[in-house]
Amino acid sequence: MALYKKILYPTDFSENSVRTMNYALKVSESQQAELILLYAYRLINNGDADHISHRNNLAELGRKSYEKVDQSLLKDSEVGYTYLSEIGFIEDRILATVKENDVDLVLICDSVHKAIENQNKNGNERLLKRISCPLMLIPEDI
Repeated sequence: MALYKKILYPTDFSENSVRTMNYALKVSESQQAELILLYAYRLINNGDADHISHRNNLAELGRKSYEKVDQSLLKDSEVGYTYLSEIGFIEDRILATVKENDVDLVLICDSVHKAIENQNKNGNERLLKRISCPLMLIPEDI
């Protein structure tokens, strides 16, 4: 009997994030669950007045990274998956995605865990206090 129907895997497409995505795929396959990949990014003003171009560049970077992972890792798996690209603090986007998609489990790799803490000093604590489903940190060396 499967415990989880929808699994969320936030990704930054770093080497660590892509490597541990294999684990997320295995868990999803064993549970016959849908895997939701979430790429969240922030629009930090880097001095460029053209915010639309900046946003489009970040979205394009995520899309290209996703397509690369899709071709090399995801497309041949038996797991159903969805890709979401959203603007905002990563912990806020995780919480919103869990709620909006009835997510049953969140798997977080080490690089995303560190990114949450870097974006907001109390980001991981805030996430743990507010999340409505189990959350599992995937060790870097898995």
